[in-house]
Parts: sequence; structure tokens; C-alpha cells
Amino acid sequence: MKHRIIIVDDHTLVSNAIAELIEGLELFEVTHQVKHGRELIDVLQRTNKLPEIILLDINMPVMDGYETMAYVKQHHPNISVLALSMNDDDVSIIKMMKAGASGFISKQVTEDILLLALNQVLSQGYYYSDQVMKLVMNDFRSPNKNAIQFSDREKELLSYICSEMTYKEIADKMCLSPKTIDGYREDLFLKLDIKSRVGLAVFAMRNGFYK
Repeated sequence: MKHRIIIVDDHTLVSNAIAELIEGLELFEVTHQVKHGRELIDVLQRTNKLPEIILLDINMPVMDGYETMAYVKQHHPNISVLALSMNDDDVSIIKMMKAGASGFISKQVTEDILLLALNQVLSQGYYYSDQVMKLVMNDFRSPNKNAIQFSDREKELLSYICSEMTYKEIADKMCLSPKTIDGYREDLFLKLDIKSRVGLAVFAMRNGFYK
């Protein structure tokens, strides 16, 4: 029996291209292709056979990926969701992680990577690209917040890292210059042996710093 997949993407050419890749994989089938979250909800409410995986575009009309992810997480927590986007930016990754996505892949994904992602979501419950994988693996050793001394400003910065704000907007929020924020960020990178905002966000989420 093949594993069922629904694709949610308002770009027909992209949706068809990904569906074609999936149909070439022996153990997977695309049962539905819909254009936004509202259509997905309608399918989920009508079907007798729920999908095991949803490939979910982030930027869509009517009901975007973030709202749709929240619905799926609440009403169908056993369905894994792989977020699709042309923009592999830190904020999108962080926001979808917080919403409960099981993975994050580019719309330009190759067949090999897509197969890897689908298989890993089924077997391990998650998939992220090499950029993110090291930060969210089950055996990722997040630094112990109790073993590291943080200044009040560093704690405040960590609380905003998981937001959608840019570093400049965070600087304005903290009434500091962008250059000062850059300094605090670099200090956190060194203290935590982390090299990206996504890494800081993972640490903040796991240790209760985010608001």
C-alpha cells in the first residue's frame, strides 16, 4: 500500500511538478492537489483516508501555510507536514518550526532529496535540510542554559530571536543600535557554539527564552 500525500500549493506548475516527482516514487502517491488551506480543510473533512504527509506551501492566498499548519496541528496531529517554500530564510523556518512542521524543503527539491525527506518523515518524524538538520535532530545537544551566564540584554535578545522581527526591528524594540545587537548576537554564537539565527531560535525554544 502506498503512502498518501496531499500537496497544498497555489502555483499549479510547481504543484504538478512535485506531484510528478512523487508519482515516480514507488511507495508514494498524491491523492489530492489543492490551492490553499481552506481547500485542504474541505478535503480532510470529506475523505475517509487521511494523508500521512502534507506538502504545504507557506505563501498562499485565502489561508496561508502558517494558519493551515496551526489547523492541521490542532485537528490532525498525526499527519506530518513538510513546508514548501522558495524562500529558505531563517524567519520562515523558525515560524514553521514553532507551528509544528515536521520539515522544510525547497520547491526546487530534487527527486533524491524529496525521497529522502518523505522517508525520513515517516521513519523519524522529521526532516530538515543540512542547514537545519543538525539543529533539530533528536540527539542535538542543546547547551545547558544553567551552565552558561547570560546578561539581561542577551536574555532579552533570545526572547525576540524566535519572532518575525528583523535584527534591526529587534534593535529598535530593545532601544539599541543594530551594531550593538550584532555584538550581542556574536557573543551568543560564541557562548552557545551556534552559527545561525535558526540555531539560536532552537536553543531559545528548548530553554524557554522566547515570548
